[in-house]
Amino acid sequence: MGAFHPLAGYAAMQQEHILELGAERSLFVSQQGKGPDLVLIHGAMTTAHDWLVSPVYKALAKSHRVTVVDRPGHGVSRRPRFGGTPREQADQIAEGLELLGIRRAVFGAHSFGGLVALALAERHPTLVAELVLVAPMAFPEPRLIEHSMLAPRAAPLFGPLFSRFAEFTQMDRPMVDLLHGVMFGPAPVPGEWKATYPYPLILSAGAMVAEGEDSASMMPLSPAGTVDMRKIEVRTQVLTGTSDRVVEDERQAKALARMLPNGSLIEVEGAGHMLHHSHAEVVVRALQGAFASA
Repeated sequence: MGAFHPLAGYAAMQQEHILELGAERSLFVSQQGKGPDLVLIHGAMTTAHDWLVSPVYKALAKSHRVTVVDRPGHGVSRRPRFGGTPREQADQIAEGLELLGIRRAVFGAHSFGGLVALALAERHPTLVAELVLVAPMAFPEPRLIEHSMLAPRAAPLFGPLFSRFAEFTQMDRPMVDLLHGVMFGPAPVPGEWKATYPYPLILSAGAMVAEGEDSASMMPLSPAGTVDMRKIEVRTQVLTGTSDRVVEDERQAKALARMLPNGSLIEVEGAGHMLHHSHAEVVVRALQGAFASA
């Protein structure tokens, strides 16, 4: 079950596995620590790397069994073409966690990973003890940059061909470097995060096609990007920064907290999109609170 990953052995006592799920489906997981189960799900244009180098992971792995995944289609987790809606990603993650013997866990998720975590709570309610969603995407909406630059990668024939050309010419690298500043702003990009950022995995043709499919699922009126929030009864803490330049808080985090039956909102003044790096203590406190009440 063990397999190579670019961050293999990043932390002491860390274990990495690729779980083969059949039909072009697999799930990369990295685990560390002992105790109650915490599962962390990353957002767009990242992999498990984003959580593995975060202060949140380092703090909670001391007292919990922390499992970090590459979302299906990203990193080294495989998914079939046109088989990666948020609900399908949730099902694939749930299948992998079952193989690991994880029957119930607190889930922390960032950005687009928040929608996948919501789908997990909708479709696998016995698995999800509580949710902590950091700067989550939850509802389809117009997103000019993503829908113009990423969504076309989802198109049949053209999407994979263009993505292979972009990988060969490295034409996406300047866009991604610019995006990092927007993601972390107004805070600086952490040096460790940037130095270990897995460009080859994230800018591979397959990963960019998956990003395109994820982006297309968030187009207005897209049924692929919807989750029945009324079915999500678990306690959910929604964290948002007032200076987030990636996800608009009124349309996403605040609306989500109001809609969920047991949702609550935590606003972090002056924080941007990457709260789990810039304001890790707030995220750690929210996750610890989730375990205390789960």
